[in-house]
Amino acid sequence: MIVHQVKIGAPKTDKQIQGRHKTIYVGSAKADLKYRDMLVYFRHRLEFYLTGTLDFTTCDSNGLKIDQWQQKAEKKIIESDGVMIIVSENTKLDDIAAWEIDASLHNNVPIVGIDIRHKSEGKIPEKLVGKMTRYGWEWFAEFINCL
Repeated sequence: MIVHQVKIGAPKTDKQIQGRHKTIYVGSAKADLKYRDMLVYFRHRLEFYLTGTLDFTTCDSNGLKIDQWQQKAEKKIIESDGVMIIVSENTKLDDIAAWEIDASLHNNVPIVGIDIRHKSEGKIPEKLVGKMTRYGWEWFAEFINCL
């Protein structure tokens, strides 16, 4: 029989609760939206590796002009604890992914590239050199737990 000890005490402060909650912005090249969405919508698997709460957020253009989208996306990036960028053969050529990387770095938001390339010898954006990890929950947890 398992017995859990429950201690009744003062409720946690907003600061204590806030410290456990993390929001991660996930970006990608337009051609890699399916991989971005897989990461965002299968987030429940990460509960095996993390404690606390975790939210993923993205920003789709949905017919917005580029400058309107950039304002909306930058706001989400700034409000996030970290940024994960899906990196494939398409990333280096995609203006949107390059802009998301720049926005993260410009606003000092921690960033990691998630490598989904078939051959890891391919080129990655220069700004992500040394900031790459594999696609997998155990590697995501390493980044997220450091935030």
